[in-house]
Amino acid sequence: MKLNLFIILIFLIPLKVQSDQIYELIKIPNLELYNIDKKGIRYLTAYKDFSAGKGINSISCEKPEKNLLKRKFLLTEENIKFYQKNFLKKINLRFVILCKKLKVSNIPAIGFANPEMRTIILDVNSKEKIFQRVIHHEIFHIIHKNFNHLFDMSKWKTFNNPKFKYSACTHCEGNLSLTPLDLTNGFFTTYAKTSVSEDMAETFSFLIFNDKHSKIKIAEDSIIGKKANFIKKNISKIYIEFEFK
Repeated sequence: MKLNLFIILIFLIPLKVQSDQIYELIKIPNLELYNIDKKGIRYLTAYKDFSAGKGINSISCEKPEKNLLKRKFLLTEENIKFYQKNFLKKINLRFVILCKKLKVSNIPAIGFANPEMRTIILDVNSKEKIFQRVIHHEIFHIIHKNFNHLFDMSKWKTFNNPKFKYSACTHCEGNLSLTPLDLTNGFFTTYAKTSVSEDMAETFSFLIFNDKHSKIKIAEDSIIGKKANFIKKNISKIYIEFEFK
């Protein structure tokens, strides 16, 4: 009996130490290291459900199933391969958390960025195409926070129709659609209409994802074209070697 207990402790103590160390770094409980890629990004996952923060800053997420976690990890790693190691280091992204049923302020979300903790959180339960775009969307939030002097919000607003006003409600459930719009009028998605920051992040994600829809809209929508050029120009100021697809 004592031997069995000792064996159990051998396995549990390293997990507890690792979890405590991760908590000290990013202030989210119940996480463990899943993988470290060649670029130094540390992929973390929930070994049990977690919640952190309060009110508008609260987040919660669940432990994902192994097969789902593996599929979305490989997809995430493939998308992050697009970025050079020095670029990721410069924008100060270090951690990617993969979990299930992510909620921010108790509202379902596909992704969340915490620039102060050098972290993005992704919901592995999301549809693959949108999930991939959200990776880049959240990475832009990290970029924006660390280089906000390059992304003038007043300048960005001048690209829009003069009568347009952002809804200023990024956490309202009716504004959460990330489905690409056919009739863009300057915005790739409905969610892009909530704030300048979300509009920039959505534009960046479509530029990186660069599918057929993105190319058509950048070419035919003059407002989106201006926004795309603005993003490209200022990303190059951060990292001259950055190349969009």
